[in-house]
Amino acid sequence: MTGIIDDNSGALNPESVAYQPSAVGEGFGIGLYDAPFHIPDHSLHYSKELLENESFKGYLYINNQLAENNSFLIFCLVDYNQTSFSCDGSEKGILHKISLNPFEERFVQFSIDPLEKGVHDFEIFTLLKTDQHSLNKSFRLSTDFSYLGSKRMNLFVVDDKLPEVQYTNFSLLSASNCGYDYPINDGIILTKEPCSSKGWFTEDVRSGEVLHYWINLAADKEYPVSFAVITLLDYKQVPLRTNMQDKCWFGSLSAGEKISVPASIISPSEDGVHELMSIYLPLPYQRLETSPGVPTQFNQWTWSEPSIRIGLNVSTV
Repeated sequence: MTGIIDDNSGALNPESVAYQPSAVGEGFGIGLYDAPFHIPDHSLHYSKELLENESFKGYLYINNQLAENNSFLIFCLVDYNQTSFSCDGSEKGILHKISLNPFEERFVQFSIDPLEKGVHDFEIFTLLKTDQHSLNKSFRLSTDFSYLGSKRMNLFVVDDKLPEVQYTNFSLLSASNCGYDYPINDGIILTKEPCSSKGWFTEDVRSGEVLHYWINLAADKEYPVSFAVITLLDYKQVPLRTNMQDKCWFGSLSAGEKISVPASIISPSEDGVHELMSIYLPLPYQRLETSPGVPTQFNQWTWSEPSIRIGLNVSTV
């Protein structure tokens, strides 16, 4: 959950809304299966055991629920890093795009290379409207809580011991404490100033310059949270700050704790509108099911949440 942004002022207000995973993308559905059959018997559920040197293969089900053609961008994270994968037998790549007709359903076969022995977190993402680059505020607002769906699994490669999470010390990154009343809960928002209550939607930047901004992260007032956070530039994962190589931070916040962490990117070199977003990924390296098909019950939100997409209007002059 996060605060609502006022359409007119662009300001946050304290009212909270629930992210609806069953209605991701404002009109598409997804699922993971071990065969191209949209039935429970073939669901991949939340975990899978793999042998050493065994590729991980599956079928991503996508249902375009809108009365218009739509293209979908697909990418995968393994242990919170974007990874190359093949899609319907194509060459391996970080990003793959498919197009669906109105109300079309399709299975997309994916495959990733064998993983090292151990337990791995895997998540596959589907993004809608990645070809749209409007700087209109209404479009930017529409990307909050929407146009992203994902499915996550534990992959057990000849081992079932979960990795120990190395949480980031945000105080060493000069994070600011936003206070108990800052109007977001259990989620993420990007702003131009620390702990700002003003929505950020677009930015005019020069190519190659460093753009500074703030990643605001919050626990719900009722419960503590653990999470990972990543940043995408034109839907490819980039370091969270220009002076460091880290592409993922792991965080743990107590109930009601809300922080603002300085971040930065190098602006793209090409003219035009580019897309900046972050993703909040709850509960890293937790066992996701107690038995096949029975999800573990957690005391925090469990669905990955996108930030608003920030339109970067890049010029070279």
